[in-house]
Amino acid sequence: MSNSAVDRIVQDMGNGVERITTLAETWDMWSGTDPEGRPPMARWVSRENGEIDVAVSAITAAGMLRSMLWEEAYGVILTSATITALNSFRRFQRAAGLKDDDGTTYLRLASPFNYAEAGVIEVPQMKAEPSDQDGHTSEIVDYIGSCVSPNAGTLVLFASGWQMRKTAQALAEPFKSMCLMQNELPKHEILEEHSRRIKAGKGSLIFGLASFAEGVDLPRELCTHVVISKLPFAVPDSPVESARAEWLESKGMNPFMEITVPDASLKLIQAVGRLIRSEEDYGRVTLLDKRVLTKRYGRQLLDSLPPMQRIINQPAGSNAMSA
Repeated sequence: MSNSAVDRIVQDMGNGVERITTLAETWDMWSGTDPEGRPPMARWVSRENGEIDVAVSAITAAGMLRSMLWEEAYGVILTSATITALNSFRRFQRAAGLKDDDGTTYLRLASPFNYAEAGVIEVPQMKAEPSDQDGHTSEIVDYIGSCVSPNAGTLVLFASGWQMRKTAQALAEPFKSMCLMQNELPKHEILEEHSRRIKAGKGSLIFGLASFAEGVDLPRELCTHVVISKLPFAVPDSPVESARAEWLESKGMNPFMEITVPDASLKLIQAVGRLIRSEEDYGRVTLLDKRVLTKRYGRQLLDSLPPMQRIINQPAGSNAMSA
């Protein structure tokens, strides 16, 4: 038997052992009992292409971090520009398995940027609730047509591909020709073309989803206006998220306020952060979602954003200031 044949057999045997080990661990976790007072495991069965998949997963990494990091390391330092949500470390504490009385020290440092002079956050008057998809989309189209400069660099962030496409289809010129929409081109090509247009003295409009709300750097004139179509609320539609929500409800907590709103706060901070990322950046952020003014969590979301000037509940494009 040749060496290549032996190698192939050994590799196949290794793959088989790995698969059997995974199946054994899955069934062991599936049939096990959840420890009292600890977050439960999420267990689910799905069917796709005629195959039945059995899965089990922890609903939080807190237990793993506790056993493999917090209880093993002499000291740990964690840093992040977006480690807080709603001006609090609570979301991070819960996810990481930390407590107020475990000796952990938290420090939040103010940004060196002069936000008050560099930027404005605008929440214009809106008639439609985001749940009114057609009415809300129509208002977004109207806002872009009347309040977005055709000669500047603008980033418009959407929470759904449906609304992004509907808005792009309804745009009038010159915005329709200016629009660079996610999924029509690769991300790097969109950013390169946008930069080329701005440096040539033209305007450019990027339509993007969640991946454009973080990790995208458009300095100075490449982005002087960020438009956020709606609050970035996630729908807990995965088995893990559903199990986490059920567990919180069993403990008398509100999953929306404990998970959904803090997560939206973090995503909103990241989206707003596309505007000012250096001392040379400037411009305006517009949030086209009236819920920050009509819902009880709205003030918390606004207060967690950088301390830019505010234009609140004024007609679109107004320069009147309101606290």
